Amino acid sequence: MSAVRASYGPVESQARQQIAERIARASAPRVPSVPRRHRLADRLRRVADRLEG
Repeated sequence: MSAVRASYGPVESQARQQIAERIARASAPRVPSVPRRHRLADRLRRVADRLEG
C-alpha cells in the first residue's frame, strides 16, 4: 500500500493530510463555546420573559 501512496505528488499527499485532519476534527467531541451555566441562565431568562409577557 505504501508503494501506491509513494506515487502521489506533494499536492495529493497534502490534500490527503488535510482531509484526514478534517475528519479527525469532525469526529472529535465539540466543546461548547459558551459555558453550561451561561446557557442555563439564558434559558431561565427566556422562560421568565415568557411568564411575564
